[in-house]
Amino acid sequence: MQIHHQIKQQPFSALAQESDYDDEQPLLPTKHSRKLPPPVCPPSHLRSEVEAIFDAPVGTLIAYSKSQTGELKSAEEEMADAYYAADSVVQRVEFILRGLNSMISSESYVSRSLETGAMSLEEGEGGAGGDVMTKQDCFRAMIDLLSRIQEEGDAYDELRKRIRSQLTTSTDPTNSDSSSSSSNSDSDDSDDEEGVSEKDEEIFNEWSGGLNERMREVGFKVRQNSDSSSTSVNDASDADEEVSQEDYQFGASPGLTVHMVDLVLDALACLCEEEYGTKSSSSSVDLVQLMGKDASPPPAMGKDLLDTVLHRHWLDGGDIGLSAEAKATAVGQGIGIGSGTGAGSLSNLSPSTNFDVRTCPTAMTFNAVIRIASNFDPKAHAEAVEKYNILNGEGSSQRSSNGADKDTLKQQQEMLRDITIDAAFSTYSRMKFCSALTLRALKDSTKNATSRSAVKRQAKLVAEGALTGRNSATYAYLLQTVSNCIPPSLSRGNIAFGLYHKACDQEGVIDENVIKAMRSIGGYEEDNNDDGTSAPPPVSNGPIFDNFLQTELGAGVSSALEKGRSLRQDRNYKLRRHLDWDGSY
Repeated sequence: MQIHHQIKQQPFSALAQESDYDDEQPLLPTKHSRKLPPPVCPPSHLRSEVEAIFDAPVGTLIAYSKSQTGELKSAEEEMADAYYAADSVVQRVEFILRGLNSMISSESYVSRSLETGAMSLEEGEGGAGGDVMTKQDCFRAMIDLLSRIQEEGDAYDELRKRIRSQLTTSTDPTNSDSSSSSSNSDSDDSDDEEGVSEKDEEIFNEWSGGLNERMREVGFKVRQNSDSSSTSVNDASDADEEVSQEDYQFGASPGLTVHMVDLVLDALACLCEEEYGTKSSSSSVDLVQLMGKDASPPPAMGKDLLDTVLHRHWLDGGDIGLSAEAKATAVGQGIGIGSGTGAGSLSNLSPSTNFDVRTCPTAMTFNAVIRIASNFDPKAHAEAVEKYNILNGEGSSQRSSNGADKDTLKQQQEMLRDITIDAAFSTYSRMKFCSALTLRALKDSTKNATSRSAVKRQAKLVAEGALTGRNSATYAYLLQTVSNCIPPSLSRGNIAFGLYHKACDQEGVIDENVIKAMRSIGGYEEDNNDDGTSAPPPVSNGPIFDNFLQTELGAGVSSALEKGRSLRQDRNYKLRRHLDWDGSY
């Protein structure tokens, strides 16, 4: 295919891990090789690379191939073939998205990775001097690339389903020998003639039974494809609740990876910070104009992207806490068998080495959504939408004098505020129920804990939900969201105190950013009274909270950080980072 001729043959994709990969090293979706940093598409090549992807017809980027023998492939073969077929285009799209992300902001994830040498910019292979894309074009291209690669995966799934349906029909013994269903010998002969061996049937039954059991555990009714008489289906009225095992036995569709979504979420967070952040005096990007007035606001878009990642992780066997009976020790209870990205044992405190970076969410996936919410300004966004409508002739310039229109604007602001709070706190809650994230944090946080008493304490923390994959960035961004969206009150003080207590005492992830975010609840400036003298908070959130804030944090950031370190409240703040050199996620 023409679009692949420029791809270097090197293992820089998350799908191209070497067989001798050191399992002791953490698998990150941006670390594609032990030796080579992930390449970044240069700005001069971006437009041509993006157009090459969009010009390819749907279904040609990830092509399905039938079995050479013409027989039905096993589930393991189908999954392996799917990801091998998608590997080349996945490398290409990740390569392009990294280049687009670097163009969004100098503070973006890829830009900072280039500065530290964690990624490398691929320069000088033709195409120099090309048309450089603007920041707006880059973000639109990132969103469109996600949709395009999802569409490609869906097309692959549909084609696979049709081909397997044809092969299943052609090898069905009931079609070839409908005259005598009571004769076992004739049925066996028909099986042999059609190429269905006893071993193939055993493999299919094993996968079918395991999948059906998982689907029942999460509350789905199961519909068997081949023999409806052997499957218990309650009523015809419940048919809309039934699902086919053929739709789930291969896990998530090929193409879309967590790394791709992470890059888009990071770009959106940078744009929100640039437009609504207190440190930015002016913004070169209008989010309302960029995304459209009818599009979902940034926090809702971030939450939708997170839903997509978690759904794919769930299809691959990851436990994301959907079942009402889910317990802390129930790991890998996703509906699909897939590659088993949720494999592991919380009860035995044994993290799995089978984390699949294609579909397994990371701390960056969750924290980027909370970062979007922390930088988003509901009031400013609602006013920008109002202004956009007026400039496009959809509103009246005299609306501000109308009391009813003022009420409408206030309602929009309150709705956006609720959306922002929901995005931040629902993401925070999901971090607890994502078992793979907890197991990763457990692996990093307990590598020095070998005594029996220490292991017992860790088991208790896991059972109580105190040990999660949340880190310093999680609490810093969440406290910023509370400060921005909830007015000064007893409620705001109580919420902030609960989060700060959990970050310090239970999670042990306190750092400078968490302290600054907590001080902002009381109205402290970042650079004031850092001389050791305790000062009362300028903004009151109730006498009890004010007294606590003045006592613990009123003397300044340095003093509070030193006190926290003496109490070992920072014991995990580096261990749980997405990258050890970067505290943003």
